[in-house]
Amino acid sequence: MGNIHNLSVIRQCFSYLSDHDVRFPIADYRVHKLTTMQCAKLIIASQLAHWGSFDQISRALRMSNTLQKDLNLPSISASQISRKLRTIPTENLEPVFLNLIAKVKQTLASTSSSKKLRIIDSTSINLPAGLAKWAYVNPKQTHIKLHMRVLVVPDIQAIPESMIPTTGNVTDYETVNQLIEDKETIYVMDRGYVKYAFFDQWLENEIRFVVRINEKHAVLRVEQEREVPTNTVIVRDAIVQLGSAYTQTERTLRLVEFLDQEGRCYRVVTSCYDLSALEVAEIYKQRWMIELFFKWIKQHLRIVKVYSHEPQGVWNQIYLALIAYAIALLIQQASGTRLTHWQVLQTVRCSWDKPFSLMQKELRRKALRSSRGRQKSDRPPKSVHIPTVGVMKHLKLT
Repeated sequence: MGNIHNLSVIRQCFSYLSDHDVRFPIADYRVHKLTTMQCAKLIIASQLAHWGSFDQISRALRMSNTLQKDLNLPSISASQISRKLRTIPTENLEPVFLNLIAKVKQTLASTSSSKKLRIIDSTSINLPAGLAKWAYVNPKQTHIKLHMRVLVVPDIQAIPESMIPTTGNVTDYETVNQLIEDKETIYVMDRGYVKYAFFDQWLENEIRFVVRINEKHAVLRVEQEREVPTNTVIVRDAIVQLGSAYTQTERTLRLVEFLDQEGRCYRVVTSCYDLSALEVAEIYKQRWMIELFFKWIKQHLRIVKVYSHEPQGVWNQIYLALIAYAIALLIQQASGTRLTHWQVLQTVRCSWDKPFSLMQKELRRKALRSSRGRQKSDRPPKSVHIPTVGVMKHLKLT
């Protein structure tokens, strides 16, 4: 990020995107009005400022000298933004997202730990059936899926590392091997990723994993029952072969069964023999981090309600939303603020066209409290004022 603090917040956000590193020569061939980079920055600005439609983006550009100057674009129609979003090469946006996430991880000393933990899961986004027939799954569902891998970092929200967008009829295990790359980590997955052939493949390739299985996944053979620690949530710790006479794993795995706070039994299989059963249980409990991440992006970014209903437009919007997410993370880290990621994004939205120094001051602001707060009093409460505007009719409860 630059050191010129009198620049606008949105321009400082755009400074994370290098025009030199990101080129779209084919997409911009003979383009005179709206280049790919200008359109991408407009959509990123819409995510950061929480604009709800192409019309609102077009209006914000016309009314903002700051945005016009930063983009070198006086105005553009909503229809032109819509058409351009559908033509941006999605394969060129993914490296931009990955580059920003790499910068985020470089600033986190905790990611250099030898005990890295990554979670793989998917979430669905519904689309209108009449406008997105390409995403049809069944008569009741028209949706897409985001298959994602996130890195768990202590004390902060999970960091998205990779995403594969698909239609809703693509199963989780069809994409999982594209999300597994590093042997020096532990991958945590839910029941949708159970496939015996994959377990054998991961064991052969020395991939460390913790995967939840259903009750229907029977134990074919028990090789060893390991000692279970007393007075803990651990119910069983064993080396087993999963399956039946018809289909089974070729290799043995470690089966750990444990109880949650409500007494429900969870069964997970793992290739981590060096960890205690309690550590395996705690690792699986971290899977909730990706659920919180999905909830966050759906609530605070423009993902649930998409601008476009064509495949490439939807994919592009999702990647640009994740780029905005990464930019907010970088601002949070660079400022050294104690505010949460959501509070940082709120601050950006309140000051996107203000000087960057003003936002920095707000991010570093310390809460001051000169009084002791409201104290309890023995005085009788004041009489309640009943407004004269409005009619209230109380009914007796029988």
